[in-house]
Amino acid sequence: MRAFLIPALALAALAGCVETSPMEVTTIAPTAADRATPAYQACVNAIARQTGNRTADVSVFSYLFSEAGTQVEATIPGAVAPWRCVASNAGTVQQVMFTGSEGAL
Repeated sequence: MRAFLIPALALAALAGCVETSPMEVTTIAPTAADRATPAYQACVNAIARQTGNRTADVSVFSYLFSEAGTQVEATIPGAVAPWRCVASNAGTVQQVMFTGSEGAL
């Protein structure tokens, strides 16, 4: 029993050493080629529609492409937090969401 208890206690003590602070995410500004993709265009249009703004008012600051889909993050005038859009690479929007408190909308 003692042979099991000591390693179990050591493992429990080490579990408290895991860092729980938020992970830092690097944002990637879109290139001209990114802006030409169907996913980018669909997300800019979806954010503009959702917020009642013109597409020219949607300022994209992060474009993350993967084989599974594309994520776009953008700001709009007057918003206290960014908007996020996830779309297929073919341009089908799967989600548009405000990343701040909904009470601030």
